[in-house]
Amino acid sequence: MKFSCYKSDLTEALQFAIRAVAVKPMTPILAGIYLKAEGSMLELQSNNFSTGIITRIPVNTEISGETVVSGKRFQEFVRNMPDDTITFNDEGGNSLYIESGGANVELLTMPAHDFPKVKMPETDNSFKIRTTVLRNLIRKTVFAVSKDESRPVFTGCSFEIKGDKISLVATNTHRLALAVENLPDNYDNFDFVVPAETLRGLMLRIDPKDVENYVEINFSSRYLTFTFDNVFMTARLIEGQFPPYDRVIPQSSTTQVTVDSQDFKTAVEFVSLMSRETEYNTVKFIFADGGIEISSNSPEVGGAVKNVEAQIEGDELEISFNVDYILDVLRVIESKYIKIALNDKFSPAAFTEPENNNYVYVATPVRA
Repeated sequence: MKFSCYKSDLTEALQFAIRAVAVKPMTPILAGIYLKAEGSMLELQSNNFSTGIITRIPVNTEISGETVVSGKRFQEFVRNMPDDTITFNDEGGNSLYIESGGANVELLTMPAHDFPKVKMPETDNSFKIRTTVLRNLIRKTVFAVSKDESRPVFTGCSFEIKGDKISLVATNTHRLALAVENLPDNYDNFDFVVPAETLRGLMLRIDPKDVENYVEINFSSRYLTFTFDNVFMTARLIEGQFPPYDRVIPQSSTTQVTVDSQDFKTAVEFVSLMSRETEYNTVKFIFADGGIEISSNSPEVGGAVKNVEAQIEGDELEISFNVDYILDVLRVIESKYIKIALNDKFSPAAFTEPENNNYVYVATPVRA
């Protein structure tokens, strides 16, 4: 096998493929990435049996062939190669030789026939969605999933399809993110839960500027697949019923706040430098007198305060949150302003975009 390619193309593909390389493999081959060079394409595969990835990039192939290399080491050396073009050659042996700009690397290989190739699982249903729409849905929800693997259903995003609408929901029971978008066609009603790591990996391979492309999603009761461009990804769904979430979203409020998103984010980031010294990363918000006072105090270190102008309607209110719960949503908000609906210091707050009824984020306060 002998081929050459652009470093940027391969680096991007490896960043995606590495997501399905087993971290604690049952056998060494599962820690590898399968490479197959043929014609003008290089195919990369990774498979940890929960997630499988196939992605392809353009290459110049002199000698066709296939092999398997350590995924982590391969990615590290490719990323640090000095030149824009990289040449690969296995010379028909048990090593892959990598050359670029005078740098040379030899990586031991594993037999390609031992690698468990990614297969298309049997699926019963499918739908299509714009790649950029799917990416935006994931970006605005996946951060809210739980890290507690003792409750698996909360470690993924719930997909709900109803007619021509798709909703993604994520929660760790202390916060919740819900995003809704339109589909190009009408479909039957379905719901399933997709692992967060699968969705984070998928985002890496979707070009945010490619607004014309579609991804086809096929799914059954146990598996789903994503297919678009030169990408195929399969994942095992999370078993379990996602709990009713609509009852968590506040239906009314006694205090309504409208604030510039960037000004608010900058102020919260500033005060968060102090909140890291507190037990629960706690930041206090006082909504009153045409503005928001944001503060955090640590008995061991000191205190920090920042004020932001805002439009306040309704009752004045003092409330505290884990600062990460606020910063996470501010990083994905796209509108110039953000609206916050509150009731009292013990009740969840709802964060929305003024001209977007299809997104809501709910955060539970800290009892500080």
